[in-house]
Amino acid sequence: MKFGQDFEAALARGEYPQEWIDSAISYKKLKKCIKQVQRELSGLGLDKETLDVLWQHVTSGPAEVGGKIADRLMQYSMDGSGKVSFTPKLTIAIDPHDGSPMDAWLSPETRRVLRHLARSSRANVDSEDEGPNGQLQCPIPDETNGASSNAAPDAPPDGENSHSLEDGKQQLETVEIPLSSDSEFFQILRRELTDLDRIRRAEQVQLQMEITQLGNELRALKASKSTRSKKEIAAWRKIFELYTEAEIFLSSHEVDAGARDADHAQKQFQKFTQSLASRESEVRKLGPDASVALDRFIRINAQLLRLMKFQEINKTALTKIIKKFDKRTALRAQASVSNSLVKSPFIVEDLAQATCFTISEEILNVIPQLNDYLCPICFSISYKPVRLRCNHVFCIRCLIVLQTRGQDRCPLCREEVVLEADSRNLDKQLMKFMKANFKPEVKEKQRYNEIQEGINRWGAQYENAQKCVVM
Repeated sequence: MKFGQDFEAALARGEYPQEWIDSAISYKKLKKCIKQVQRELSGLGLDKETLDVLWQHVTSGPAEVGGKIADRLMQYSMDGSGKVSFTPKLTIAIDPHDGSPMDAWLSPETRRVLRHLARSSRANVDSEDEGPNGQLQCPIPDETNGASSNAAPDAPPDGENSHSLEDGKQQLETVEIPLSSDSEFFQILRRELTDLDRIRRAEQVQLQMEITQLGNELRALKASKSTRSKKEIAAWRKIFELYTEAEIFLSSHEVDAGARDADHAQKQFQKFTQSLASRESEVRKLGPDASVALDRFIRINAQLLRLMKFQEINKTALTKIIKKFDKRTALRAQASVSNSLVKSPFIVEDLAQATCFTISEEILNVIPQLNDYLCPICFSISYKPVRLRCNHVFCIRCLIVLQTRGQDRCPLCREEVVLEADSRNLDKQLMKFMKANFKPEVKEKQRYNEIQEGINRWGAQYENAQKCVVM
């Protein structure tokens, strides 16, 4: 199946709004424009095969000759900044003497050597002057003065090379060929990219508004002191824990770190929704208003995912139509397009990353996550938190164990700061924050610390003694 059919099927399958579909890359229409460009070029005697030959000596940028930047033999360029009408042009440098394309990268010295060799060889062929091995003798120019002592009499002296790049401004001429069909192609493309960018901006603003509104509702819930609100906050914490573990749009794993593509993000989103379904008991703790907020949170992510898919398929269509343009016309427009036309955030801005940052700042950070406050040694809550001079935080129990063993190096940065820590290193502000936001975990950690202290003082039998029940 051709890409044009795949593209239309993807637009239909995505259930996008009609406005989005109307603004999508018109792939088939642009293909017809390419055929018009081909006919126009052929009418000028510049069919694909001819242009391929002309491009053979052209590099991606200007060449440096004798400390100067040489003009291109041929280039395809566009006039205009993208906001006004422009006309693509094909510019060819020609020899004014015979109209042939000039090779603008041979230095004057190289040209003189090649000319001497060619003329000397032709003169020797005419005289049938053979060397001792029966080979034709080609006098080599003297490298010191640029001419051979027995060069052909019509060889021009130094400085008289009519094709020299040193006086290229006087000797080279350029021909600019406006291409009207190209203008239509790129004007259509630019208009569609502008519409796509407008849609992206509008949708992103709408998403940010919904994210901010949901964040305000969560802040109000957190400020409430009711028992109901505390249960709902605990439920939200579990939901956000599942969400961060899913890493729907951004991956922190070494194998695929960075932004995910739409297909991979879709799979991770499905895992998240399935995890929510399996935690139905947690979701039930949400009141009616909180349930509506959860539906909005899921809808925000679904809308972001849909926008990502729409953006990706249009980027693919753009890439393919430009490649097809170059393949059919041999104009090599891709570099000019990237510099002159496609400067829109539709192409260069990472939509998922920007929106995920807003979700993190406005929603996830409202309800602290336990994983952000774990001790890096025992992987339970860092209560009571001891902040070392290197600024790393550990629970007091693990730090006491390190000091008892005489280990002075921080387990994270290896700086010698452990043995110097004392009661002044206790982070009381962080401890107060943990007690306010993670009461069940703090109580469990306190109980664990008490048992460990008893074991250290009375032995292993102390833990079993805690299980005794008076009948």
